[in-house]
Amino acid sequence: MPTTAPQNGDDTAARPGVALVTGGTAGVGLSLARRLAKRGERVVVCGRDPARVAAAGALPGIEAVRRDLAVESDLVDLVDLLRERGGLRLLVNNAAVQFGLRLTEDDPLEVLRRTDTEIGTNLTGPVKLTTLALPLMLPGSALVNVTSALALSPKRSAPVYCATKAALRNYTTALRYQLAGEERRIRVVEAMLPLVDTAMTAGRGSGKIGPDQAAAALLRGLDRGRPVVRVGRTRALTVLHRIAPGAVARMLRDG
Repeated sequence: MPTTAPQNGDDTAARPGVALVTGGTAGVGLSLARRLAKRGERVVVCGRDPARVAAAGALPGIEAVRRDLAVESDLVDLVDLLRERGGLRLLVNNAAVQFGLRLTEDDPLEVLRRTDTEIGTNLTGPVKLTTLALPLMLPGSALVNVTSALALSPKRSAPVYCATKAALRNYTTALRYQLAGEERRIRVVEAMLPLVDTAMTAGRGSGKIGPDQAAAALLRGLDRGRPVVRVGRTRALTVLHRIAPGAVARMLRDG
């Protein structure tokens, strides 16, 4: 298991590979990185905000680097760093941005700019990073793509964000099919989150869970070997979506 802490006082520096958490300088990503570091993992996180990167890098067991997933050269540099660290035991594609877009009211050029950022960060960035990182993944490692309840049914205010999460969900399933039976036994996991109380969701929705609660639930599901980890109310939403998709659509569309 890539998230298992070393036993009998083993030196973690001697263990091959690291855990990478994208978007790991705030919110769920930072909570997850801290929990992994406490387990004895060597953790690398990346983010775009210099102050957050510096703060995360000051925490025990965490190496933080400034990288933008929407910039391909940053992805290449990040993978070069991972190669120097001995490869990957765990890759968590967690980074995401969400903009409220009113396509008939907002300035079209601003919509285009924000669309590029959302798609680059939420979808093409994780897909490209996964492609570059797969050769570095060690036997028994795990790859986790973080999606959202909005991958089941979208809300009206964030059409591009919802589209990227639905696409990432399908990408994760297809990749799991491709890697099934692969000699290294790389696990491909979808972690579906509910509304989490982070800077991204400030002023949006209600009934949020805390980022540390979400991180703890994600790790529990990963430890139990689940291919899909449904956090919080996403478990009930998934069941309801199968039975009454229209009801879920009404619940989520104005979130």
